[in-house]
Amino acid sequence: MLLRILGDSLFRQKRRKLVVLAAVTLGTAAAAALADIAMDIGDKMSQELKRFGANLVLLPAEGGGEVKVAGEEMGAWRMPSYLDAAGLAKVKDNFWKNNILAFAPVFEARVHAEGRTAALWGTWFERRFDLPSGERFVTGIRSLNPAWSVKGRWIEDLDPEAVSVDPPPALVGVRLAAALGVEVGSRLGVRAEGGDLPLQVVGLLRGGGEEEDAILVTLETAWKAAGTSGKITRIAVSALTTPENAFYARLGSDPRKIPPSEFERWSCTPFVSSIAYELERSVPGSRARIVRRVAESEGRILQRVSALLLLLALMAGLGATLAVTSALTAAVLERRAEFGLLKALGAGNASVIGLLAAEAGILGIAGGLFGALAGAWLARWISLALFGSPVAIPPLAVPLAVAAALAMAFLGCVIPARRLLQLHPFEMLRGL
Repeated sequence: MLLRILGDSLFRQKRRKLVVLAAVTLGTAAAAALADIAMDIGDKMSQELKRFGANLVLLPAEGGGEVKVAGEEMGAWRMPSYLDAAGLAKVKDNFWKNNILAFAPVFEARVHAEGRTAALWGTWFERRFDLPSGERFVTGIRSLNPAWSVKGRWIEDLDPEAVSVDPPPALVGVRLAAALGVEVGSRLGVRAEGGDLPLQVVGLLRGGGEEEDAILVTLETAWKAAGTSGKITRIAVSALTTPENAFYARLGSDPRKIPPSEFERWSCTPFVSSIAYELERSVPGSRARIVRRVAESEGRILQRVSALLLLLALMAGLGATLAVTSALTAAVLERRAEFGLLKALGAGNASVIGLLAAEAGILGIAGGLFGALAGAWLARWISLALFGSPVAIPPLAVPLAVAAALAMAFLGCVIPARRLLQLHPFEMLRGL
């Protein structure tokens, strides 16, 4: 009998039922879309935030630390030290190889150009090399700093065997180019320990940092100018990381202080400090320094975006719950006589409330299914618009969406159910 009454009630007050179904569907769609994006936004936001540049720098262990005397930095007075270029593959060939997005070695030398002293950077622009595992990897300063722009053209060094061009191409930072009075197509002569070397300016580099005061050439050209080979001043690394909480950020600066019970969890989580620790172990003679400005900015932005998405999802759910409450309350008031008759015939409060909850539950399941599909489409559209790639919808998205819709529907029943409990049969049947 109860099932028959439930079936008949679902097809009555169709307008009210459609309002409840629409409210649950829209609320679930909005909450599901935000949840789907939140589950996948960490990697996508990290990819976008890599426009900041490297978040790790590998320096020679002998010269990576600060040297201060009476509060003054004395690093400029020590003998230069270098990393071995033979260990470059280890930057990618380690435990965190899938988290290393890009890296670029830099050999820095001081040269004289047009009567001025300038920094000469030898680096990879977009270099292809083979890993010991047989995998081919393309990396360099271009992928490491996607926000940099060049007036002219970039230097092509994809194939290490095809970089010998005479005269060698060079990029000149815009500030240094203005001081030297050079333009794209100009010849620039530099003098270093390796002798005089003519360069062909193929582009002017704008990056917003110290690179605008430097001359950038291929790594082999810088070695030739300096009269050396196989030396690296530093390696800039861009790694996909997870924001550190305060506990791990404090202990990660010195892994020796991490308790043994926490060390495995720390070392297997892609914190910037744990990746730095692994790189130090992999690259011989290196010391990893975290670029805190970049790493902390990534963490703060991801935390704020996640909190904002959670708040918007809660607001969408609350709005849908209020709409369900309003529609069901109006439906209860319109159906007072029906509920009063049920009570007069012997139905208890539990049966009457169960009938109302069953209606809401059926509408909640239907709205949850529709909302999950609409939310998946909305999440993919938002992800394509913001990041240029679709969001990955996890398998649990549909059951979670249905559960959220049921929660909205049942919460929307609370106030109408209380109204039903407060009404007596003779009050509801008055006037019949």
